[in-house]
Amino acid sequence: MKKNSMTIKKVRPLVAMVVPSLEEGGGVPAVAEFVYQVIRRTGRFDVILVSLSTTALDDVGISLTLPGTWLRSKKVESGLWRNRPYVRVGVLGSELEFQRYKPRKALTDLLAGCDLIQVVCGAPAWANAVTGLGIPVSLQVATRAKIERRRRDANPKTILGLWRKLMTEITNRMDDRALRSVDAIQAENPWMLEYSKQINAGRSGVDIRYAPPGVDVTLFYPMAERDISAPYILCVGRLDDPRKNISLLLSAFSLLPSCLSNVSLITAGAGDPPKDYWGQVVALGLQSRVRHIHRPKTAELVQLYQKATVFALASDEEGLGVVILEAMSCAVPVVATRCGGPEGIISDGKDGFLVPLDDAEVMAERLTILCTDSTLNFEMGYQARLTIEAKFANEVAGQAFVDVWDKLLHKAGKL
Repeated sequence: MKKNSMTIKKVRPLVAMVVPSLEEGGGVPAVAEFVYQVIRRTGRFDVILVSLSTTALDDVGISLTLPGTWLRSKKVESGLWRNRPYVRVGVLGSELEFQRYKPRKALTDLLAGCDLIQVVCGAPAWANAVTGLGIPVSLQVATRAKIERRRRDANPKTILGLWRKLMTEITNRMDDRALRSVDAIQAENPWMLEYSKQINAGRSGVDIRYAPPGVDVTLFYPMAERDISAPYILCVGRLDDPRKNISLLLSAFSLLPSCLSNVSLITAGAGDPPKDYWGQVVALGLQSRVRHIHRPKTAELVQLYQKATVFALASDEEGLGVVILEAMSCAVPVVATRCGGPEGIISDGKDGFLVPLDDAEVMAERLTILCTDSTLNFEMGYQARLTIEAKFANEVAGQAFVDVWDKLLHKAGKL
């Protein structure tokens, strides 16, 4: 990467899209892709992509524990993300998590001249880095740090665990500060919407709305006729993320009745399965029925969805669950835990099933129903596709974002 020299001749309102660790995989870059496409599709805005570094182990970060980085003068780098120019902004002392969320001169200078800042992130604290600049800020947000990390921080037994819990407590306060500082909040799920409204009670002028990302219904579409000769349950996600709770899905799969011994479980995603994944597979005697696909290409991923009998999500926390949208768009019924995001997508018993957290027996029961009742499976899959077309297709979901931008730019006198 070379030192940033990006300049843009402004002829339309200039939107800065600010995203933490844009280079990494997972849900946030997927949502960032959706938002970027919405901006470009309107043809009414120019856009610059800004990635906020979350580590000091790069050319623009300064680490408190690595003296070799202390004299670095470079604070930003330019490069390509999915063949689009972007700028990465470093952080001073990322070992202290709260440092990542603070304003810094390099970022402020980069954003000068922008008409609107759109932050896309998991937890709200990131918006603190760009508020107070005299530029309207719209925050797309999925969760709060304290909720996202509740399982990890529940019972710390080491110094590192205690340190992480302390950082979470600090970040939680910064989450709340950000929610009270931005001009608009686009919440991915109903519970985050309600929390955002509560914390802004009595504050006028802030636009708070339910605005989940969408899915490309022309890419993720149903097969004309599904092959039922090799049925399988599909789970897609970063399995190395403890929140995905893949152990629950394996346990539920092992409880399927013997009449479903021909049903396989396929997991797929960017991250490798956790260390104990294959150990649990062996312990449950599932070696011949479980397969993992590492980093499937888009075309392969679409086919995995299209041919799946059921899609399963066992997470203990999800801001939304883009993979649920993709599966439902392919007319595949979903069984998902009540972990935050799915409740805003699935109508239980109509286009999928919602099950309690950490309940392998109930999940197995719902999976069994959809693997044995082909009529119900088809009907739920059909309804799932209708749900996506009506509420979550890119064009439908994107309009909520455009409405927010128009409102903020008009208020700022930029339209």
